[in-house]
Amino acid sequence: MDPQISNYLSQLHADEKLSDIQVAELQQLFLFSFPQEYIEVLKEYNGGEGEVGKEGWLYLFPAKDLYNVNNSWYKILMEDIPDYFLFGKDSADTGYAFHKLNHSYHAFGLMSNFETDGITYCGDNFLQFLVNLSEGKCY
Repeated sequence: MDPQISNYLSQLHADEKLSDIQVAELQQLFLFSFPQEYIEVLKEYNGGEGEVGKEGWLYLFPAKDLYNVNNSWYKILMEDIPDYFLFGKDSADTGYAFHKLNHSYHAFGLMSNFETDGITYCGDNFLQFLVNLSEGKCY
């Protein structure tokens, strides 16, 4: 994993690591590929929660919850933005997702009306997402 990503996630209380086989099995549940940096984070942390820099807080959904998060718990929300995959949230009501096709990272309110509420761009990759999150630019 990129050492800069590890540094930003150093305050995360991680869950049990995932094997390559577990990640491959998870990936088969979805009709798109995860960004490579996210796969590395998923393998190393498999969820977790904690501070990211001075301004950010991140709760990464564990692998066991990702299907339900996107297809049950937040199904109505995610049906409004089908090109996004919800992988985490902050300590309040901001969700974090990557775009399924171009793998860019974004933030939005978990109670959003996407006709009136925007989606915030947070970076082209996971590291940029963490930098922006740590600087309070991802909400």
